[in-house]
Amino acid sequence: MGECIMKKLLLLLLLSLGLIGCSSTAPLQVEVGSESYDWKKWDCYDRYDGYYLLSVGYIPEISDSKGVLFLKDAESPIDTTHTLEGVQHRWDWDDYSIVIQANGGGAFYDFSGAKSGETRTAREVYECTSKPLEKLMSDII
Repeated sequence: MGECIMKKLLLLLLLSLGLIGCSSTAPLQVEVGSESYDWKKWDCYDRYDGYYLLSVGYIPEISDSKGVLFLKDAESPIDTTHTLEGVQHRWDWDDYSIVIQANGGGAFYDFSGAKSGETRTAREVYECTSKPLEKLMSDII
């Protein structure tokens, strides 16, 4: 029982430290042209050490599946194309993809030099959440 509580407190601490970087990297609204939009976003953390890495999301009001990726410490966002494949969200840009499963597991794929139809294994894995910080912390504790 005590070990379970310690694991939850450690996870809470790591997420709290990671969220410090999150607040300055991913805004609550994104700009498209001269318009500002609310967006549905996920904050993603390193699966092993809990540090914040990126935020990815999409703008529901735009029909062309406009997606946006904010990398930790990057100066500007990356435009992506968002698709929903069953219950998985997917963002594609250049030769790269990020996929987030319904359970919050995220993965980064690099298709550089891939042949048409070639599959690749994930180069990075994440834990992602779309919950607000307050809800996430109450679920952990």
